[in-house]
Amino acid sequence: MALGAVFAAMNVAYFQAIEHLPIGVASTIELLGPVTLAVAMSRHWRHVVGALMALAGVLLLASPGSELPVTGLVFGVLAATCRALYVVLNRRVGSLFDDWSGLAVALAVGACLLTPVMAVTHGAAIARHPHLLLTGLLVALLSSLIPYSLDMTALRRIDVRAFGILLAMSPAVGAGIGFVLLDEHITVRQSVAIALVVVAGAWSVKTADNRADRPPEEAATKPGTGTPAP
Repeated sequence: MALGAVFAAMNVAYFQAIEHLPIGVASTIELLGPVTLAVAMSRHWRHVVGALMALAGVLLLASPGSELPVTGLVFGVLAATCRALYVVLNRRVGSLFDDWSGLAVALAVGACLLTPVMAVTHGAAIARHPHLLLTGLLVALLSSLIPYSLDMTALRRIDVRAFGILLAMSPAVGAGIGFVLLDEHITVRQSVAIALVVVAGAWSVKTADNRADRPPEEAATKPGTGTPAP
């Protein structure tokens, strides 16, 4: 139920943010939540380096070139906070349920919270243009059901810190797709930002994999000694 409430708040905040901000800037601000979470959960200097590289890259990608409206920034920060909560709660639900029943309940809770609000605020528009329901269903599949399912699958295999940094790679992926498919120009600043985020993601995964690959007896002792690690 908590995850469903976060779903509802996160989606409302993000879609309101892109009403006032460019999509790239809104997405970048939203991703500050999981990156900040990754920094807060870091226990080793290698983790801190990776998280700070990702944070620097995300901040570099947000280069609007003009003053941003306060309303958009407020919704962006709210979306970032919800995104950090989403990472923690999604991992928790994924660990409690072996199948997708937990995610299904969370999505149903979010829908129950938002449907009455949307009916009051946009019900008349939907009644005039009922075909928008099909568009809404497509958006729900592509922006919620499919990505949230993939996120839960990933969170069952890696820790929250590593996932938070990997999630910060999405602006870089978006910029790359825009360059390849839409012929969008990538500035030097954006290229540096993309490189920082990708390197941070690779660094995070490598660090996590090295820790996971250590045998239990090695992980339980100090390196080079036979004494238990503190």
